[in-house]
Amino acid sequence: MHRSSAPAGRLRFSNWSIFAKVMAGPLVMLVALTLMTFDAWQTLKTQRTAIVSGISEYEAALERAYHVSHHLASVEANLYKLSMWSEIGVRGAELEGTLRSISYNLEITDTDISEMEEARLTGAEELRAAFTTYKKNTSQAVLLILRNAKLGAVATRGGHQAYANVERLAQDVANRASSDFRKASERTSVMSDRLARDFVIAAALTGLMAVIVSFAASRMIIRPISGLARTVQSLLRGDLAVAVPFVERRDEFGRIAASVRELQRVMVHNRQLADEREQKQAELEHIATHDGLTSVANRKAFDTFLDAIWQDARNGKEFIYLLIDLDSFKPINDAYGHEAGDAVLKTLAQRFRELTRPGDFVARLGGDEFGIVVPLADSRRDPETIARRILDATIRPIPYNGRELRVSVSIGVACSRDVSGAAHELMAAADQAMYVAKHEKRPSYSIYSPSMMPERFGLDDKEEIERALERGEFVMHYQPKVRLGTGRHAGFEALARWQHPEKGLLPPSYFLPRIGNFGLQGDFTMEVARQVFSDLRRFAAAGVETDGVAINLEEATLATRSGMDALRGLFSENADLVGLITLEITEDVFIARSADIIRDNVDMLAGLGIRISMDDFGTGYGSFKHLREFTIHELKIDTQFVSGIGRDKSSEVIIDGFLAIASGLGVDVVAEGIETPEQQQYLTRRGCHLGQGFLFGRPVPLDGAIAYLEERRSQARRKTKAG
Repeated sequence: MHRSSAPAGRLRFSNWSIFAKVMAGPLVMLVALTLMTFDAWQTLKTQRTAIVSGISEYEAALERAYHVSHHLASVEANLYKLSMWSEIGVRGAELEGTLRSISYNLEITDTDISEMEEARLTGAEELRAAFTTYKKNTSQAVLLILRNAKLGAVATRGGHQAYANVERLAQDVANRASSDFRKASERTSVMSDRLARDFVIAAALTGLMAVIVSFAASRMIIRPISGLARTVQSLLRGDLAVAVPFVERRDEFGRIAASVRELQRVMVHNRQLADEREQKQAELEHIATHDGLTSVANRKAFDTFLDAIWQDARNGKEFIYLLIDLDSFKPINDAYGHEAGDAVLKTLAQRFRELTRPGDFVARLGGDEFGIVVPLADSRRDPETIARRILDATIRPIPYNGRELRVSVSIGVACSRDVSGAAHELMAAADQAMYVAKHEKRPSYSIYSPSMMPERFGLDDKEEIERALERGEFVMHYQPKVRLGTGRHAGFEALARWQHPEKGLLPPSYFLPRIGNFGLQGDFTMEVARQVFSDLRRFAAAGVETDGVAINLEEATLATRSGMDALRGLFSENADLVGLITLEITEDVFIARSADIIRDNVDMLAGLGIRISMDDFGTGYGSFKHLREFTIHELKIDTQFVSGIGRDKSSEVIIDGFLAIASGLGVDVVAEGIETPEQQQYLTRRGCHLGQGFLFGRPVPLDGAIAYLEERRSQARRKTKAG
């Protein structure tokens, strides 16, 4: 709908009444004002042309320059995605789409630069040269990524300088265009000032009436120009929310105002693009440095932080490193599924964050391991207190779907002042301390000291072990097993001791590490088995019944043909005693590389009439499904669960689970480490029939074991006579 006429006093060059108003008056004034108006009109056209030209150039430069940055940011993001393709799973159609996106953005960028060159914008040629180099580097990086992800990732990081150079040059082109526009605006302001002076002079020459008319005319012309100039200056200062005046007018000023508003729209859009690019870059940096499940830092970020803080430690700033390893995490995954395991990890990560202060660093190092770095700026923060708080937070029950999940934990603590060298030595120290804590067989922590470093064994140690095997210095001690309900004897477990000619009787903790270090497990197992058969004949000669003897069998013997051939030969030589033998194996055989061979050999031994016992089940990597794969006659509940009776509800739940599964499988259960009558009573009530521990007797040599059986026989006879 056509608008009605504008109010009187508003100058419109497209309306003849404007000229009539300006030319009213005496002829002299009419001629003077006509000349003045013609001059002003020419000046206005020049100003409009300058402003529109400047705006157009500025729009083109700014639009194309920011498009270059935006498209190249997309190329960089896709290159990063390709460089990580093996970890985040870019495959098939997604990989093809990523390559198409890179090619598309490079083509669009090339087109933008071409248009900037056609507009002859300053710096466009230099931008073209830099983009050509970047495009070549990008093509080479894509080829490297497709051939080798790691080399491609390195090439991608190497091409970041070329990307930064192109982005800088694009910004330079925009800045130059902006500068040119500001100069044009300044020229316009100068011309406006000159026009105002002309009007004032003309008005002075033509009299008071001319002054009034000229002043009114100049006001009608200058006011829109000044308003638009101030608007453009506000935009250049970054005030993108400023209102653009005169956009409702239909004359030249209205068209100029429309151009300024379009410039404002482009600038707002480009700012949004810049903000989005910064946000995406921040998101990519977060993904690259944080664990996707728990949102704490990942191993890469942890290594970077540790290297940095290690440099501070060299300047006297102390800190501690806590290595946290969850000991019973795998059974939760096996029993309740990976969702439960994920819930445990996320809950523990949140607890660790809540326990730490600003400046501390929490990271998931992988699997079920966490690392925490704590600067010791406050002297009141001692390592033991921090470790205790982390331990307590870890062993607290974790709610999940109406259940309470519990994990055990071993924490190794290392202080920067106790370790010299590089950061990796601090990590090794914490790892050593963590393994010391694991030996506690319960949730615990250990603080590193230089004395924890593993003992090194030499050739003399090996020769000493070999001589002991040849001379028969390893002797058997026998710990009794009993029936928990009646207290009757139910067999022995044979435990090796070293009767050293100079150092006396040495425990397994002294010689087993040496035997394992030198790979003598097979020879040691054969020596133990020979002595057990020899002692069984001595038991028989003494007229006492052992009810069987259990021998610990090493994985190395079960996994090698030579070991099994030697063992089979020994059993053949003592075929009359094979029925008294129980071989105890640990659940490490479930994950051994030779697990299939071990399973076949276990089945063969069971076929000879030998009982197979699973020792320390539930403390390692086994799961209940493995019990279906191996021939098992007996399960042994580890000491760490028995010791928790009456103190740890989770231990009692695990024991009940063992007993229920053993009952379903039809196998016996032996509880180890029984030390109190309360433990015996609890196990008896739960249906556990066999047990061993200091409550019933400590390991004793052969003569002591014979005396033990004779005493038990005498007690039985006295009860019979009394009855």
